[in-house]
Amino acid sequence: MDELMLLALILPFAGKLRKPATAVAFLYAFLLTLVRQHLIASFFFGLCLILIWLSDWSVYKYPLFFLAMFDLIGILQSSNLLELFIYFELAIYASYFLIFGKEHLKAVIRYFIVNSVGSAFMLFAIAVNFYQTGSLTLLGQGPLMFFVLGLLIKLGIAPFQDWLVEIYQTVKLSGRLFFAIVLTEISPLALLLVVQDQSVPLQVFSMVSMLIANLLLLSEGNMLRILALFDASNLAYDLLAIGVASPASRTAALFMMFSHVLAMLFAFLAVEASKSRKLSELAAPKGMVIPFYAAFFALSGLPPFHLFPSKLLLFSSVFVSSKPVSYFLILNMLLGALAAMRIFASIKGTRQVKVDRKVKILLYLVLIVSVILGLFPQKFFELVSSQMSFFVR
Repeated sequence: MDELMLLALILPFAGKLRKPATAVAFLYAFLLTLVRQHLIASFFFGLCLILIWLSDWSVYKYPLFFLAMFDLIGILQSSNLLELFIYFELAIYASYFLIFGKEHLKAVIRYFIVNSVGSAFMLFAIAVNFYQTGSLTLLGQGPLMFFVLGLLIKLGIAPFQDWLVEIYQTVKLSGRLFFAIVLTEISPLALLLVVQDQSVPLQVFSMVSMLIANLLLLSEGNMLRILALFDASNLAYDLLAIGVASPASRTAALFMMFSHVLAMLFAFLAVEASKSRKLSELAAPKGMVIPFYAAFFALSGLPPFHLFPSKLLLFSSVFVSSKPVSYFLILNMLLGALAAMRIFASIKGTRQVKVDRKVKILLYLVLIVSVILGLFPQKFFELVSSQMSFFVR
């Protein structure tokens, strides 16, 4: 990763060429990690190329974007808890400046305060663990709970999602997507590194969180808040599988994470295309009815879209380890599907709106990918399984 660090240091000096230079840097990072078979990093670097294509940030923000991604990917390379924490904090600080602006100041301040609280819990956990065990690699059960709580706050998982909603409501599409499909999605990977054994408290945290998120979904009327709650619910599924900590559930968690990224990308693009922020005003753009409805159908976790096999795998892995927990999981999957059906029932036909050509292209592209992965998930699962070696400590 030394080459990527060098690029992160050079990009701020590219002047007016910062945007194309950052795009080239991400392309190089994508190819480099692809050659090295680090497909998780390749996946996220590929997403970043899409975000640059969609973005219209000030030129000085593009090097910050690359730095944030370099630090997030650095989490996967960390050899101990302190290194993981530092990489995570550097990525968070880069993201502050990425969304910084007068119109976003309130959201940035709230984001800073909430993440500072989360950081305090994580750092306290690392310090207590080092005092008790002298180790910076494995967390004991007590410190683990503080570490997990800090990370959950930073994830924007229910009931800590309000700071994330405020960011969704103030920043443009590329900024929303950075938080929804990159920053909050890479975070569970840190837990895969830290939680190696079964954790009942983590399972309880995740079950409470998914239940809160799914119940709130049944009454929420703001589309961006609805997507934030879907985000929190699906993240809780990941955390449950990580807490079960069987080889099958850990693989299912990683598979779910990839699937969740595509589902959230699909849903955010659909909401952007509709130009609607309220559920009561939601309507499909004329000429784009199929991808619009498909985005929310995919989010429900129903076939033939890609989230269905990932949730099926998640359920089967949890069922083998704990039948009572799997029954609770079924209940929440049904609540999530019901929340998606509520969106369908609220759609007011079609409406003539101008949709950005880039959004149109991405909507149809994600639709195709979602259907292919939903019908033929095996190859995708094999690629995900090959990455599990990065999470063995």
